[in-house]
Amino acid sequence: MYFLRTTWEYHNLIREIKTTNRQPKTDLSLRPIYHKKDERSDAHLFFGLLAYWVVNTIRHQLKQSGINCYWTEIVRRMSTQKLVTTQGVNPLGDQVELRQCSQPKKSAQVIFNALGYREAPFKKIKICRTHQPPDTPATNSIATKTKFIK
Repeated sequence: MYFLRTTWEYHNLIREIKTTNRQPKTDLSLRPIYHKKDERSDAHLFFGLLAYWVVNTIRHQLKQSGINCYWTEIVRRMSTQKLVTTQGVNPLGDQVELRQCSQPKKSAQVIFNALGYREAPFKKIKICRTHQPPDTPATNSIATKTKFIK
């Protein structure tokens, strides 16, 4: 009986490793892979291992909180929250962008809470692009001011 249980646990571990390695490649469209230089193969292997480490760290923390999901399910739940960018022109003719996160659904909130993250991963950002006169030294004649709004 011990032999069967141990074999089954190893089988599940190997299946989990394969799934974890396959999913980021699918999400990032990293297939098929045709590397002609060793450096590129090494970089690909490094990023694959890094992705595996990040995914398993997140899944381990979630399991400690009682959330047992495959990575695809975690991504599906978290994809309910979006980054919203609103653009407009103010009365002075400056282009203004406002970026903020949408409100996450309950399933995403549970994951944020289990991982100890805020529900809005970053602050609201206001970007104002002002056109500079031609004689002002600027790289592309557009100055950008960024303001973080609480």
